[in-house]
Amino acid sequence: QAGTKKEYQKLEPLKSVHGTPYWMAPEVINESGYGRKSDIWSIGCTVFEMATGKPPLATMNKLAAMFYIAVHKRLMPSLPKHCSDEAVDFVQLCLTR
Repeated sequence: QAGTKKEYQKLEPLKSVHGTPYWMAPEVINESGYGRKSDIWSIGCTVFEMATGKPPLATMNKLAAMFYIAVHKRLMPSLPKHCSDEAVDFVQLCLTR
């Protein structure tokens, strides 16, 4: 049990960041507090995935995607041209900080 406790203590700092990297909102990555804005971000990511079959930034590895989201808050990918203007606007609004 002592070994288990030791391992847990090593991992403990990671528990403040929750989620799957491709869907993480900037405020979750930056640990600046999160709530409704993060939920709206997740909705945008979900709609993006429903329309394209992949989450935003799926072409990047997970760590690169997290760094991109944290730094490029206004440069998230857009939906493809086959999507309605309303859908494109909705996702862009959800994924803009």
